[in-house]
Order: sequence, then C-alpha cells, then structure tokens
Amino acid sequence: MKKTLFYNGIFHSMVTENDIYCGMLVSDGRIEEMYSVKSQVQEFMREHLADRSIEHVDLNGEHVYPCLIDGHVHLLLTIAVMAMGFNACEIKGGGVEPHTLAGVEARVREYASHQKPDAIIAINNYIMSAIDERRMPDKNELDDWGEGRAVVIYNIDGHSTALSSKMLELIGIDPSTSNGVLQGEDNERAQGRIIDTVGSAISLPVLAKGIGKFHNYCAEYGIGIVGALEGNGDSEKDTTTKLIIRLARHFDVGVRLYLQYTDLDRVAPYRKYMKHPRVGGCGDWEMDGASGSHSAAFRTPYIDTGETHDCYYSQEFVNDLCKRADAEGYQIASHAIGELAIERILEGLNGTDSVKAGKGKLHRIEHCEFHDDAGFDELAKCNYAVMMQPGYSWIDKRYLHTYEQVLPQEIRDRMKFKSLYDAGIVLCGSSDSPVQDMDPYMQMLGMIQFYNEEESITPYEALRTYTVNAAKAIEEFDDYGTLEKGKIADFFTAKQDYTVLWPEEAVDFRPTATYYKGKKYIKKEGTVGELARMMLRRPNKI
Repeated sequence: MKKTLFYNGIFHSMVTENDIYCGMLVSDGRIEEMYSVKSQVQEFMREHLADRSIEHVDLNGEHVYPCLIDGHVHLLLTIAVMAMGFNACEIKGGGVEPHTLAGVEARVREYASHQKPDAIIAINNYIMSAIDERRMPDKNELDDWGEGRAVVIYNIDGHSTALSSKMLELIGIDPSTSNGVLQGEDNERAQGRIIDTVGSAISLPVLAKGIGKFHNYCAEYGIGIVGALEGNGDSEKDTTTKLIIRLARHFDVGVRLYLQYTDLDRVAPYRKYMKHPRVGGCGDWEMDGASGSHSAAFRTPYIDTGETHDCYYSQEFVNDLCKRADAEGYQIASHAIGELAIERILEGLNGTDSVKAGKGKLHRIEHCEFHDDAGFDELAKCNYAVMMQPGYSWIDKRYLHTYEQVLPQEIRDRMKFKSLYDAGIVLCGSSDSPVQDMDPYMQMLGMIQFYNEEESITPYEALRTYTVNAAKAIEEFDDYGTLEKGKIADFFTAKQDYTVLWPEEAVDFRPTATYYKGKKYIKKEGTVGELARMMLRRPNKI
C-alpha cells in the first residue's frame, strides 16, 4: 500500500479557523492521519525509517488547504473558449478596453484575418455596459467584421449574444427575421444550438489543447472539482453534451454533472455515470435571465427602460417539474436572479416531498442575487444551497456600473452575502465560467469587499464557501471540503496564509502546487497523445 507523509507544513483543515496541523499521512489517495504536533510526525518517521514504501515530502513551511470546488461551470463552453476563442474586452488600468464598437471591430477583424473562410469564431467577455454605444453589434456589422464567417459574441452576463448571418443560418434562424442580437428567453432557447455549432468546429488537436488548458487552469488556482452545468433542451441530439460527458469521466479534475434538461426522460440515460443524480442549473432550468440584459424578473421596473420582465415559466409548470425531479431522486439546481424568479423556484422546491419532510436532497439556487426579505427567510428556513459569483459585482461596482444603470437603489440594497452566510445557508462561491474567469480569488475578493460593504465576510469565511460549503452543495462532504482523516487527499500548498491577507493581497494569492489524491499535479502539454492516454484510464463517476 503506497503511503506519503507530508510534513513541515501548516495544514488548515477548514473545520474551524484555528484547526491547524503540522503533518498529514496519505494512503491510496485518502488521508490516513492528521498530526497536530511535530513530535507525532517525528515519531512516525523514526518508526518507519527503513520502510521504502513510504514517501516523505517536505513542504518547507508552506500553508496547505483543501482543494477548492467551483460548483457552477459550463464546462464544454469553457474548454471551447480556452481552445478557440478570445475575449472581446478586458479590464485594464482602471477601465475597460476596448470601450467602443470600433475597438471591438478591430479585434474581430484581426482575429478573423488569421482564420479559414469556413471557421466559426466564438468571442467571450463582451461588456455591453462599458461600451460607449451601450449595445451589442448587429448581424450586418458582424458579417462585415468577420468577412462572412459564422461569428458569435457573448455578453459578459451570459444572457445576450450577437450572431452573424452565417451563425444565424447554422442554428436554424432565418437572418431576414432577426437583427442577430438575442436577449432574454430568445437567447436562452438558442444556446444549445449555438454550443452544438461551436462544438462541431473543434478539431481533435484544438480539443486536446483546450482540455490541457482547462486542467492547468484548475491546478493553477487549486481547484479540484467543478460542477459542470451542461445540456440544452433546444438541441435535439445535443451531441456536444454527449461528448463532454464521455471526456469528463477521464479528467484529473473531478467533474460533477448537472444536466440542464427539464425533460427528465433525457436525463435518465446519464444517471449511471453520475456519482449522485443531479439535474438543472441554467439552460432550460432558468427561471429568468440577467439584470444587464433586462431579463431578470423584478416587480420594480428597470430604471433605464421603465419596463419589467416576467419569469420564463408558469408557477404550475415549475411546481410539477420540481415535484417530479425530487421524487425521482435528483438534486435540483435552478438559475434565479430577480426576486420573482427566486420566489418561483422556492415555491416549487418547497412543494417537494423531501423539503416538506425536512430531509433529502440539498437543492440549489444558482446566483440568487436579488431576493427580498421573504425570499431570505425561505432560504434560511429550508436550508437550500446558494451559488453566487460576487466577483462580478466587485468588477461592476468599480468598472462597469451596470447595476447603477439599470437597477433602482432599493433592488441594489438587497444584495447580501454575510447575512446569508451567518444564517447558516450553504453559501458557495463559483465562477459561472466562461461568463467569468475561473479565478476563485477574484470571486473571494468580491466576498471580502462585497458590493454592499456591510455584507462583506472574512478571508477564512470566503475560503469556506469554496471548500466546506461547496462540498456540501455537490453532496460530497464525506469526501471533500476539509482536510480530515478518511477524506480524499485533494489539496494545494501556498507560501502565504490566505486567511490573514488584506484584500489587495488576496486577489493575487496563488498556490505553489496542487495535489490530487495525494499526487502532485504535473502541467499538461495539451497534445492529442496526452488526451489519448487520458482516455485509456478507468472512467470516474461524474
């Protein structure tokens, strides 16, 4: 039995803030023992001095934390963007560049000039609220910029897209009936076809490159598991979802699948691959859209349009869907941002047998930004998990000002984090990648400098949203989330103690090494041969 003793480190178990150890013994990928004093480590080393089956790893005084869990990632699209796309806008020098349509045009033209005539171009991170013209480019502009190629541009909130005429044709929309800008429910119901189209253009070398980059990215940040929200009901065959499921079962990074179909018959064939049955997320499980695209469901009108937006589904439909999914044993996750959308999914979940009985699945609300007081009370009473991305609001407050442009003060005042955390709600940080970068320390910065300052939490508490709480939210706290005897030995090391950093230091925090099941991660090259070897390994549950 292969064992490794990790010593001369400062092991933060994350059980409590002061629960710290000085050594850890790993056996066959699990933690066999945690040592609280150096004399215990020294005694073990003396007793097993001649045992060559035990490896000794000196951590040189570095800090050790359990690997992070990003529970809300759109995995296939993340890999696709890493492999074959680019960002339209970036935050530089205290502002957004480019901040004009002309500037975006220059980037698209430059990229397109190096692509084949039949190439599909996927562009992420368009920041509409920071563009002087305050709009997405239309199909005619994209036709010109991309020289007739199939082009899709994603707004930073993930709920608006701009498509060229060729891309409209490829997803089955007559270009003569659309200006190419999709928002709200029209956007949500086209995403499966868009992803299928983008996915069909990924060659094997490009796919291998993207998977390699994804793994390296996770290890760079100390991420051990991602919750993969995949599948869109508007795609009849959804071949890209089948592809990512096949691939993800062989990844070094743990993947936990949430299928975004409201047709549960489409989910059933994949249950055998799942560690626990899960359904939902975004896609067909969205109760509303996003505030930046004016599709989040509020009672109060948007200040720039004077209009409101309703939920995507009736209460009756949501109630029936939740009851069936819960009865079939699924953990449910559902996107809801405005208070009307949060009310809608909460009523649906409250009517399920497991919630009424006070036991069963820990259902999830994704985003949950603008609940009202009644919504807060329901979240606390029923102990739902909440997946938030506070890094976006941190960026918005300083650079984008989307919330100020579209939301009344009374709605912005509802944004809470500490109140949710202190109420015992299973509050989790996540990225919503590729809507945002996977950098968890940007999200944690948004927690310790929250949009409404009085709702900020400590760095230690921020870490718990990515470890303890995130493990509970994927229903795997028995194996992950803390460094304790019997748990999987997924952890990372760092020179700094994250729990005592100031905000300006915390955003630049990076691990020095990441370990999966006690083995140090080695950076991938992203080659086809590397991917082939990965696929020959025994598949994991996802």
